[in-house]
Amino acid sequence: MKTGFFLKLARSNISKNRRFFLPRILSEAGLLCVFYIVFTLRTDERILQLRGGQYIEVFMSIGTAVMMLLSVILLFYINSFLMKQRKREFGVYNILGLEKRHICRVLFHETALSSLASVVLGLAMGTLFYKLCSLLICQLLNAEIILGFYFINARSLALSGAFFLVLDVVSYGVNCVTIARMKPVEMLSSTNVGEREPKVKWPLLVLGVLALGGGYYISLTTQNPLKALVLFFVAVILVIIGTYFLFVAGSIFVLKALKKNKRFYYNKKHMPAVSGLLYRMKQNAVGLASIAILATGVLVMISTTVSLYAGAEETVKRNYPQDYYLSARYMQWSDEGVLLHSEDMPRETLLRAVEQGAEKNGLTIKEMDFQEYLTVSYIYENDTLTCERVSGNAADNLKGLSVITYITEEMYRSLGGEALNLAKDEIAVCPMDIRQSGFDRPTLTIGEDTYQIKTTIPLFPISSGMEAAATNSYGIVVEDESVLAHIFDQQKAAYGEAASDYTRRIAASFAGRGANGDVGEKLERDVKEYLKEVAFPQQQEPGEGMIITGNTVWGARESVTAMCGALLFLGIILGLVCLFATVLIVYYKQISEGYEDRARFQIMQKVGMSRREVKSTINSQVLLVFFLPLVVAGIHLAFAFPILEKVLHILLLSSTSLFVVCSLVTFGVFAAVYTLIYMATARTYYKIVR
Repeated sequence: MKTGFFLKLARSNISKNRRFFLPRILSEAGLLCVFYIVFTLRTDERILQLRGGQYIEVFMSIGTAVMMLLSVILLFYINSFLMKQRKREFGVYNILGLEKRHICRVLFHETALSSLASVVLGLAMGTLFYKLCSLLICQLLNAEIILGFYFINARSLALSGAFFLVLDVVSYGVNCVTIARMKPVEMLSSTNVGEREPKVKWPLLVLGVLALGGGYYISLTTQNPLKALVLFFVAVILVIIGTYFLFVAGSIFVLKALKKNKRFYYNKKHMPAVSGLLYRMKQNAVGLASIAILATGVLVMISTTVSLYAGAEETVKRNYPQDYYLSARYMQWSDEGVLLHSEDMPRETLLRAVEQGAEKNGLTIKEMDFQEYLTVSYIYENDTLTCERVSGNAADNLKGLSVITYITEEMYRSLGGEALNLAKDEIAVCPMDIRQSGFDRPTLTIGEDTYQIKTTIPLFPISSGMEAAATNSYGIVVEDESVLAHIFDQQKAAYGEAASDYTRRIAASFAGRGANGDVGEKLERDVKEYLKEVAFPQQQEPGEGMIITGNTVWGARESVTAMCGALLFLGIILGLVCLFATVLIVYYKQISEGYEDRARFQIMQKVGMSRREVKSTINSQVLLVFFLPLVVAGIHLAFAFPILEKVLHILLLSSTSLFVVCSLVTFGVFAAVYTLIYMATARTYYKIVR
């Protein structure tokens, strides 16, 4: 046979089956568009040179990997659906004289035409929308808008197109193998094969309950934020497994229970719906579980990233109560690199350096304090803080982790605190997290020493920046430097070279916090130059030098905003892809079920059911199947809330109320969009079954 015949037949098939092929072409084009955008963002030098560009590179690399995985899953799902729907068509071709190799040639031309259309359309859309995405990135990062209309990366175009072409080639190969294994009779009767009533697979049901329960248990019981970060992915895997198993086995269990309820089942509204669902659930369970998992992914990604971005300013204010922090230390090393001597720069020198830097940059000092504190990590158990090196897995190492920041009562008063009149064996405690309360016990044991908790103070004047590392993070005020030195020696003996050292720094606030990152960078540069030129004019020996650490609230704001903005962009992109995948699965599911149900509902009308009753039965069945994944996704989000809160705590978001609001709004918006999807796909379903 001539090639023209197969090409003509392929074009005719695509045209006649456009209800199947058009969504497939648009789906691949959409995935390619997003993949090209994400892949290009990680290599665009103009984006990477922006403040916070390093976050774009990291998160877009993650996004590229996720997009590759989602593209493989979705495209192969679409391919398997199309092959299933066209079995009868291939059987007719085979009986009419076309050999299987001829059918494969037809499929080759179909694949080539649809793949070419998808790649061209996807790359065109990606090139067009890339500028819009780069503008959105600049907006989220609070960066200067990049001028110029297009950024066309030939390498990204080639690699993106090649990746999807390879997927299409692999799909074609799978289709050829499938056709080779088909028998004509089986292909012709594929839509008429009857199914026995499915049985409850008790092992799957039990495993599903255990897996889902295990995932929920991890989320509800994990208290330590770092441990939550480690166990979060374990919980995700368990919930995914549990969801699939429960949809496969649990749904059949529930439907059989409804069938045994004679009062419920023997009703003209319920019997057709329950019976239809029972026999169909075997093949629909995986699709419904996939929709539930994708919906959960949308809710989690959007709610968390929006919360982080909305709470960025609160995070900065909480961790940087003052505008500028400066510390400097003189260091001396031996020729072998061993530290011989270390000493902090004098307080007066640091104060003068900040004054000079502020004056040079036109900043008015409103407040300036000298801060001295010690931050120590402990294992907290049975009202005892213990310095110990732990072994085992990561989750075990994080069990009971507590971070304590110590200051003396004199330092506390110098920073605006009231007189506490502490004794040697007395301490005052302050929660370093707004979600915590003070120690609700009279004593606290630190190492081998027991201290009386005299009072709980509402506000600790120092933020060390380590509070997010543990669930139990507190500030403690001790009587004097001798007590602090004793605690220092204890942790030094336990941790050795890994022990924490004293932190001595200048904290300054300026009149107005409206300065930007450029001013902050100039201030840091001028302060360092002053210290190097005045306080330490030249190196006396090769092994001498100075370590200067300066942090500004403006730099922190830009860094936090950039990180949260990059995460939000990634969350929006992946959330939209998951939403798109949900729409796609729902659409194909409605189409396939429409063709399967058409004959069944015609028979129901012939045996006496009115058109209205048939439509009511269809509505009850479709509504149950369609909205069940949404309900499951909502339950997953509710149970995931505790562990997500801990993970966000690691990312410096401590506002539970903000996360609650964002989660509820996200669920409401998604439910509305999901309902619109239902209305659109249900209309197509009704057209088919009529």
